[in-house]
Amino acid sequence: MGGGVGFAAGVASDAGGRLADWYTEPVEDEWSEDWSDEDWSEGEWEGSGTRADPWFFDGYTVAGEEWEVLLDPPYEATAEILAHSDVNVAPPEGTEYWIVPVTATYYGPSSQVSAWGAIDVGFVGDDGVHVDGQCGAVPDALVGTGLVGTDDTVSGNVCLAVPTGAPGLWTLSLEGYEPWYLTADAPLAS
Repeated sequence: MGGGVGFAAGVASDAGGRLADWYTEPVEDEWSEDWSDEDWSEGEWEGSGTRADPWFFDGYTVAGEEWEVLLDPPYEATAEILAHSDVNVAPPEGTEYWIVPVTATYYGPSSQVSAWGAIDVGFVGDDGVHVDGQCGAVPDALVGTGLVGTDDTVSGNVCLAVPTGAPGLWTLSLEGYEPWYLTADAPLAS
């Protein structure tokens, strides 16, 4: 039994030595920020996608590691939601139902993912309150698009109950990463 312990200690010290060599090797100075000069969109981006400088719903695709997502401008849809299903109830007082149309293309290696599980659309009001509550049954819901495979594209609607008039910013998070912020307000004239 003692041989196993000696073997494990030898492997651990050998691996530790290689780790120390890797850690202390000089770093190659090949890092380049040229990627930031590349054209990542089909047009000119307005804003930086942060809460202080949100993007506009201008028809541009937002890309993550495995997804490309296009959000069409959100619209007030309370009457549409209530008419869609008799199980739907009116939104809470002071809120309205808003729909955000989503088109998403998956480029990852799995065939067991869903757009609904990877794409999170939310809203943060001008008061700083985050909203992610649902609306009930939604026409052409993104949640109903099922599993997707590599190069598959799905489209569907996401609905949120947001403060009346939607004063605030919309958010888009892919695969649980930090969100990008978008505004439905018209861009300022340049």
